[in-house]
Amino acid sequence: MVAHKVNVDGQDLTVCELSLLKDSVRLPLSYLAEDLQIVKLERGDEALVGSGGVYLSDNYMVISRSNNIPCKLFGKDGKFVGNIGAIGQGPGEYTMIYDIQIDEASQRVYLLPWNADQILVYNLKGEYEKSIPLNKKYEKLRVPKGVFKVDSKKNQIAVCLLPFDFLDVVAWVQDMDGNFIHEIPAGHFKVRPDFSNEMLANRSTEQLDLNISTFFELRKDTLYHYDTENNKMLPQFTIDFGGKDIPMHTYFELPRHFMGIVSASKEVAEGTFESVDEKAFIVDKETLKCSYYQVYNDYLGDIPLGIYIGWACRDGYYAANLEPAAFTEQLEKVLKENTAMDNDMRKKLETLKASIDEDDNNYILFAKLRR
Repeated sequence: MVAHKVNVDGQDLTVCELSLLKDSVRLPLSYLAEDLQIVKLERGDEALVGSGGVYLSDNYMVISRSNNIPCKLFGKDGKFVGNIGAIGQGPGEYTMIYDIQIDEASQRVYLLPWNADQILVYNLKGEYEKSIPLNKKYEKLRVPKGVFKVDSKKNQIAVCLLPFDFLDVVAWVQDMDGNFIHEIPAGHFKVRPDFSNEMLANRSTEQLDLNISTFFELRKDTLYHYDTENNKMLPQFTIDFGGKDIPMHTYFELPRHFMGIVSASKEVAEGTFESVDEKAFIVDKETLKCSYYQVYNDYLGDIPLGIYIGWACRDGYYAANLEPAAFTEQLEKVLKENTAMDNDMRKKLETLKASIDEDDNNYILFAKLRR
């Protein structure tokens, strides 16, 4: 146990002491998520997707924009519904998307572009309906990178943005017409303008979680919940670096765990940096036990998933988007290398591999996160 809780203004904050973190575990995907589904997306020129991220709801999935391909809407059975808008500069069009939410309660899909002054709204056929302004109070406000959460019952949207130091707010709640209801000043959250930074949210709990991950401007940081009812930022998780140099770090939240990655940066060319010496950790919210980890997909013969699973978990799901060749390669490799695999699993994977055609559309693997 290398984490503990402290009380901050009546709120429990989980603190992980990094210097005490020694153990490393092999973590099966089934520990985090249940009943892995494998869905082959419908074929057809219009249905083809790229390498975009996957956003899921009870009955739908959206594959985000990639390689000049617009966002695509599918049923969770893989049946193609339609393009969501189009690439461009006109009404309902976009170039880059930072966050997406499917809201079946309102029968809509919401897209938040990069550096946006509006959220784009589509129906569940992918047809553009309207845009919701984000800058009705602050006329020059643009959201450089942002996350959001729709509350259809209250007809409201909570928005959190990457708070560049010239911006006035870090989070707010507004109605569907763009009128601000309340807001959180940027204050100590401010970061220098740098698109290497990220604003992250897994949306795996009732409240909108947020973590500002900085690449160069290294500092102590916290994962927060935005309590939209009381307009408060509630601290949830942080690392005690023990007075040592602060490494690059990123935090994620799942229903039962906090997760994160710590790393160093290395200059690989003049002005170009990459992350090195990356280690991922996981903290059990209840027991406060913590360890470094590597994840393996035990639903598919222990295919290595590495340390980046936090990026693949949102809206209560784990999801992966695989091209047919990449999926085949994964299966071939684990069949060759995992000599301890039992016969039933080996037969299952061989059958699956034989069913994949190189001309197939992508395969989506998803599973609900355990609660």
